[in-house]
Amino acid sequence: MEIKDYTLKNINNISVKFLNFGGIITEINIPDKNSNFENIVLNYPEKKDYFYDKFYMGALIGRYANRIANGTLVLNKKIYNLENNENGNHLHGGTISFHNKIWSIEKNNSTNNSIFLSYYSKHLENGYPGNLKVKVIYTLTDDNYFHIEIHAKSDMDTVFNPTSHSYFNLNPKIKSILNHNLKLDANRYVEINDNFLPTGKLIDVNSTEFDFLNGKKIKQNFITRNKQIQIAKGFDHCFVLNRKNNNSNVVLSEINSGRKINIYTDQPGVQVYTGNHLSGKFETNQGICLETQHFPDSPNNPGFPSTFLKANKEYYTKTSYKFGLVNFN
Repeated sequence: MEIKDYTLKNINNISVKFLNFGGIITEINIPDKNSNFENIVLNYPEKKDYFYDKFYMGALIGRYANRIANGTLVLNKKIYNLENNENGNHLHGGTISFHNKIWSIEKNNSTNNSIFLSYYSKHLENGYPGNLKVKVIYTLTDDNYFHIEIHAKSDMDTVFNPTSHSYFNLNPKIKSILNHNLKLDANRYVEINDNFLPTGKLIDVNSTEFDFLNGKKIKQNFITRNKQIQIAKGFDHCFVLNRKNNNSNVVLSEINSGRKINIYTDQPGVQVYTGNHLSGKFETNQGICLETQHFPDSPNNPGFPSTFLKANKEYYTKTSYKFGLVNFN
C-alpha cells in the first residue's frame, strides 16, 4: 500500500500532518507570539527516511509503549515471549509494530476535522496474545485542541499500553529543548535501573531534580550527580500524574517563541524523554517526548496500575494537546 499524507486544519490555520505509515505525525504547525507559523515536532525531510528511523519519530506506539523486562509476559499463568529488541528487553511493541505498519484511513463523514486510523494486530504478533483491533482518532478543533483517542478490543485476554511519540520543539530554530519550561503535575516518578527498567519504587520528587510541580527550565537539571539522570543522560523517566479536576497534567512552554502546549490525559503516567540519544539528522536534546501512558514493565510489577485488557472488553484512552501562547502579563 502506498504511503500517503493527510492534513487536518482549523479556522486558525493551525494544521496537523501525518502519514498512514505508523500514524506518524510529521508536522504540527502553530503560530508564535508574532503570529509566525512553524512546525513544532521533529521530522524527516522525506517519507523514505521513516523506513530507517530508529527513534520512533512521531509514531503511534504499541502494543506496549516503553519496556517489558526480558520480553517476558505472564498472563493467566501462561508465559508469552515477546520480541527482545533492546538489550534483551522488549521496547515499544517490537521492531515491526504499530510505528511502522500501514494503517487504514477513513475520514469522518460528519466533520472535516477528524480522521480515523485502524490496524488489525494478529494473535501472537511480536508474541502478544489475542487478535487486537485498534482504532485511533485524530481530531483538530477550532479552539486549538488536538485530540488523540485510541479504541481497541482483543478476542483474548492481553495487555495493552499505547502512546504517541512526537518530539516537540517549540522554538525549532534553536535545536535544543533545554531552554524550554516544563511543568508536571506529578509528585512521584518511576525509579529505573541501569537497563532503564523500573526498580518497582515510586520516588517522591520533593527536593530532587525531578520536581517540576511549579515549572522550571529543563536545563536546570542536566548538570547533576543524580544517578537517575546519569543513567539516562538526561530524563527518560515515567512521572506518576496526579489526578486533579480538569487541570492539564503537563505544560510545555518556550519564552522566546511564546508558544505553549497544555496536555490533558486520562493515563496514569507520562514518560518524559529529553532526546538524550538523538543523532544523525538530529541533535542531542533537539526534541522532547511527552508520552502519556501506563508505567513501564507494568505486567511484571503488580503494584503498578494494570495494563490488563480482558477479552472482548472495549479499551479507550484520550490525550489532548491545547496549543496556545504564554501569558506575558
